[in-house]
Amino acid sequence: MTGMQISDSINTAAVPAQVVAASKINWGVPIDAYLMDAARVGDRYAAEAFLDRSGRVSDGMTVATPPVITLMHKDRFKLVRSESHKDHYVIVTEQT
Repeated sequence: MTGMQISDSINTAAVPAQVVAASKINWGVPIDAYLMDAARVGDRYAAEAFLDRSGRVSDGMTVATPPVITLMHKDRFKLVRSESHKDHYVIVTEQT
C-alpha cells in the first residue's frame, strides 16, 4: 500500500466511526494500524488495532507497538512512528 488512504474500502459496520474519520486524513505516510483505547506504557502503546495494513491483525485485536515517538497531531488524532522508522500508527483514542 502507498500513502493513499484506504477509507473507500472500509466495512464501516465493523470499524468504529472515529477510526473511519482518522483514516480519511492524509497523513503523508502509509499507516500500519489505527489504535483505539491506547494505553501508553513507557515509550510503547497497548491498544485495539483496526485497519491493520499487514492483514495479520483482526479489527479489534489487542496489540503492543514497538517503541514510538509522536510526529504530529491532526484534529483529535496523533501520528506516531516507531523508533526504527518502519511503522506508523494513528492513535485514535487514548486512555488518560
